[in-house]
Amino acid sequence: MSGRILIADDLATNRIVLKVKLTVACYEVIQADRCADVDALARRTQPDLILLGRGRSDVCIDTCRRVKADPVLKRIPIIVISDQEDRDGRLEILKSGADDVFSRPQDDATLLAMVRSLIRTRGTDDEVLRRRDISREFGCAEAPLTFDHAAKIALIAPDAETGILWRMHLSAETRNKISIMTQTQALEDLGALSAVPDAFVIGSTLGTTSDGLRLVSELRSRQTTRHSVIIVQDCGETPSPSSMALDLGANAVLRPEFDARELAERLRKLLARKLEGDALRKSFDTNLALAAQDPLTGLHNRRYAQSYLERLEREAHASGQPFALMVLDLDRFKSINDRFGHPVGDEVLIEVAQRLKSNLREHDLLARYGGEEFLIALPGISRKQAQHMAERLRRAVGDTPVASSSSRQDVPVTLSIGVAVSPEGRGNLRSAHELLQAADRALYVSKSDGRNLVTFVPNAA
Repeated sequence: MSGRILIADDLATNRIVLKVKLTVACYEVIQADRCADVDALARRTQPDLILLGRGRSDVCIDTCRRVKADPVLKRIPIIVISDQEDRDGRLEILKSGADDVFSRPQDDATLLAMVRSLIRTRGTDDEVLRRRDISREFGCAEAPLTFDHAAKIALIAPDAETGILWRMHLSAETRNKISIMTQTQALEDLGALSAVPDAFVIGSTLGTTSDGLRLVSELRSRQTTRHSVIIVQDCGETPSPSSMALDLGANAVLRPEFDARELAERLRKLLARKLEGDALRKSFDTNLALAAQDPLTGLHNRRYAQSYLERLEREAHASGQPFALMVLDLDRFKSINDRFGHPVGDEVLIEVAQRLKSNLREHDLLARYGGEEFLIALPGISRKQAQHMAERLRRAVGDTPVASSSSRQDVPVTLSIGVAVSPEGRGNLRSAHELLQAADRALYVSKSDGRNLVTFVPNAA
């Protein structure tokens, strides 16, 4: 399953329609026929997202407030399906804690894109918190989170006049630092880390239709802007760019006709989350660099990986979501050291680590587990997805020799991989230690069968 979604709606027909749409998209759906039941049901089932259907707006708003005030539930994203088209109604829903609002004339593709975007964000947030908790387990003191500086917001509008108008209206709603950028400046002037905006507001149409969407994709793929908030202003294209923008990495899409109040409210919440994540990542990197990092490759080390797996196992048992473990080993690495020397061997390890890292999701674990052995943990992934990922990693390493600065020859390298995937369901999950042993046995089979292979455990259950 792609995720667990809790639907609450007073009307059974609405719940049934939503359930059908989400089930077809491979989500697990839980239903509540009263908003009053959402809190208790969410605590028991730990959904990845809550969908509040059409009903009395005051009931939806009260439910949002209760969930977001609950320390256990507050990080679960909420989408409210509303019949209210007026700006004041949407703004009130957002201020109550909802992460997004779906209303007509938006289509089903937009709703599903909202769901995908927020579940993806939830996964990233969970990884940041997982790092925080592991840092505590390592005995590292956690600095208090303070966000006393004004955030930097860049406006990238279809034209200069529109940009000035956006800045004038937004300045009345926020004290953050607002600048106007061109599309070219957004891509070229961000070399200095201190100059990177905390948030971008991008028109869906810039020079030509969909230029804004291409910019979203570029910014989200770059290291310096990967964690920046990105909000797209729909400029009125037909069809709407909403679903595409969200799938490309935008955090939110504003309806046509610029609304500075809604933009300011969305920026307030998204920037708070972004700055918290930045602070936690910085704290983690600083505190655990020596204790949990392999000095050669920069990857996590065995000690960190063991703590990570223990936490991943607890989370999986609580949620019933599967996870996969991969053990990877460089083939005939000793012969590389013997033939080319240990400096070349070190270069190979560094390059392989980078290739693996660049082909994984941000919230996956990649650790150097031994001399030439790596461990990968993939939360919330199915067997089919794990198989695709393993083959991609094998090809990423084996298809291209490693260029060495210490040797005139390129160094051919291949990788053997063993994979174990836990089945879904709280009662079916095995311990991370058992899965790790199973993946290690599968790795041995890959080695025995000729190397440069991926072997799955026949049944990890």
